[in-house]
Amino acid sequence: MSTTTSAALEVANDAAAVGVRGSRSRSRSIVNTHAETDLDVLVVSISSVAFSVNGHFGDVFEGTHKTIGRIALKRPRISATGCDDSRFEREATTWQRLRHTHILEFIGTLKRDGHIYIVSPFIDNGTLVEYVKRKPKANKVRLICETADAVNYLHMEGVVHGDIKAGNILIGNDESALLCDFGLTRMADTRTSTCMKGAGSTRWMSPDLWNNAPRSSKSDVYAFGMTIAEVLSGKEPFSHLSTTTAVIFAVLTGGERPIKKPLSSIDGSPYDTAWQVAEACWHINPSDRICMSEAFQRLSQDPSAGRKP
Repeated sequence: MSTTTSAALEVANDAAAVGVRGSRSRSRSIVNTHAETDLDVLVVSISSVAFSVNGHFGDVFEGTHKTIGRIALKRPRISATGCDDSRFEREATTWQRLRHTHILEFIGTLKRDGHIYIVSPFIDNGTLVEYVKRKPKANKVRLICETADAVNYLHMEGVVHGDIKAGNILIGNDESALLCDFGLTRMADTRTSTCMKGAGSTRWMSPDLWNNAPRSSKSDVYAFGMTIAEVLSGKEPFSHLSTTTAVIFAVLTGGERPIKKPLSSIDGSPYDTAWQVAEACWHINPSDRICMSEAFQRLSQDPSAGRKP
């Protein structure tokens, strides 16, 4: 029996009904590599206190798996509207079928003590935000390029991430980027649910989304451009502005974009290509933005992109 709830099965069946093609024709139910009874036996402990608070939607707990060791368990918050439940179901349904070097592994789902969790490996290095603060000499261009690879894969699979930023990118044990947090994902050919409109991170958000436009691959591209600025500068986009209202006003009225600094890494490697890609991503008009395949291709040609630490 697959680890799922009846509600998750309904979401899965709805996803199948939209006629997703090619590699997306695999099972839409919330399944994993372990049977439900296997995970129930293999997960021997779950912490009582969350180590990470995932915005308004969920919390992450540490656990212990008999064979894997430390694991992370994401649990949705209780919601009167049911939006958090549907977000969780969509996240699990989407994530379970994604297989890519730079996407965090989906282990499975687990139901215990009246809660349901998404289980993934525990990542010691934390987020990209935390990593570059601890290691200012880290190869930021390589990590940005690996992120572009992951987002491009999503788009080729017809998936829109919806919340790209350095806080949603983890750094694996091999010090490579791992895209995570698929709670705002949607299929490119489906509509955004009413309860998810307006959700996301304003400083990274494509301006058209502020007018309730649906998330799209082009809004992901804009957010990726902002993430480039965040990683290279070590600061949130528009960090000099204290409120989201000020950010919206500056972007829409003044056409403001992040300052393109620094121009090079600590060891002198230029950031020219990365900044050029950022500029091509954050155009106000979605149709003027490059696609993720071009962003990835251009970043891949940067000599720094292939250098491991």
